[in-house]
Amino acid sequence: MKASMYEGNQKIALHEIEPTEPGPHEVRLKIAYCGICGTDLHLFKGGLDYRIKNIPQAIGHECSATVDKVGSEVTDWKPGDRVVVRPLDYCNECVACKAGHSHVCANLKFMGIESPGAFQNFWTVHERTLHRIPDDLSLLHGALVEPLAVCCHAASRGEVKSGEYAVVIGGGTIGLMTALVLKYRGLKVVVSEINPNRLAKVQSMGIDTINPKETDVLEYVKNWTNGDLVDVVFECSGAQPALDTVPWLCHPRGRVVLEASYPHPMQYFFREHFMREVNIIFTRVYEAVDYEEALDMMSKNPFNCDDLISEIIPLGKVQEGIETCLDPAGKVVKIMVDCQSQE
Repeated sequence: MKASMYEGNQKIALHEIEPTEPGPHEVRLKIAYCGICGTDLHLFKGGLDYRIKNIPQAIGHECSATVDKVGSEVTDWKPGDRVVVRPLDYCNECVACKAGHSHVCANLKFMGIESPGAFQNFWTVHERTLHRIPDDLSLLHGALVEPLAVCCHAASRGEVKSGEYAVVIGGGTIGLMTALVLKYRGLKVVVSEINPNRLAKVQSMGIDTINPKETDVLEYVKNWTNGDLVDVVFECSGAQPALDTVPWLCHPRGRVVLEASYPHPMQYFFREHFMREVNIIFTRVYEAVDYEEALDMMSKNPFNCDDLISEIIPLGKVQEGIETCLDPAGKVVKIMVDCQSQE
């Protein structure tokens, strides 16, 4: 079979490999689609080489699939079942796992980084990672569930409530999808973004926007909330200018959810939060309940999934797809890889 594998030095190429037979509690999947995400971009640039044991390795994790073969002890799944994968390999023995928080397991291995990922024709995974795709959701749209689950988890961590005011900073894929989740949950939402292509996409999906290069975000928030400031801010950009803005936007006892990844030391002005007892919340990946919420949300069609898919490319074009995603013009939201098409 074919697998698109990261070879290091910003190179991804198609390799011929043998499919892995499923163990007793494993399932072999025929991968339909897999989205290219920010983690794949970090991998491509070499920022996560220290976490990859064996290079070359197949990467990718935002996938949909059908079950191809099941292990001897698997009873809940059968060939032909349509599934998505929650790509977390946890130990079930550490403090976090015993407390029911396996997504922050002390020994967590993220599938597609510490172990092979989904950019291949067939992928063998543990049965506990699977979630069933509803009958009314296509395999193409099912591959959007993983990033949407990230945003569902962030919304839950932020303890959001219908009718609240929220600012989302950053209009990339996660920022846009976070805004869609918040709108679905009944919040009033505005997205702050400087990229004109991202602003246009966010607006086209029915979300209000601010360009902080043109509008003072704090003044906008004051006018929008009649001086009360917002209930919650979601920081999705990972940029220093965004962190410079965040502390002034929340009212007393408001919440700031840091959803972006911060691979380098950043500066933050804590005094405003101290004065108002604002809660700072970190969020990472997702739990099983977030996948179920994302699947249920998508089956109810609160937005057009096709609007999030910028392009579909074959398995042999993953490198080109990643390079397109790295373009600072920000013209794409999600590039999908058809993992059964190799041309």
